[in-house]
Amino acid sequence: MARFQIDEIYGERIVATTSVAPDALSAAETLTGKAISTKALQEHWVRVVDEYEGIVHDFSIAEEPPKDFVK
Repeated sequence: MARFQIDEIYGERIVATTSVAPDALSAAETLTGKAISTKALQEHWVRVVDEYEGIVHDFSIAEEPPKDFVK
């Protein structure tokens, strides 16, 4: 049985969901295939619910820094 329920959220809309098991951070990275930040401060984020402990974790998807085109 899966331990974590993971929802990828953009704004107020769930765009992907799955259930997996090792730990909360790995679960978020598995769903998105991207690096994850431990602070959910962006519009595009991931909610991971630990189904055994009832704990909710919020993570942001690490965004690429803007490129500086000025030389």
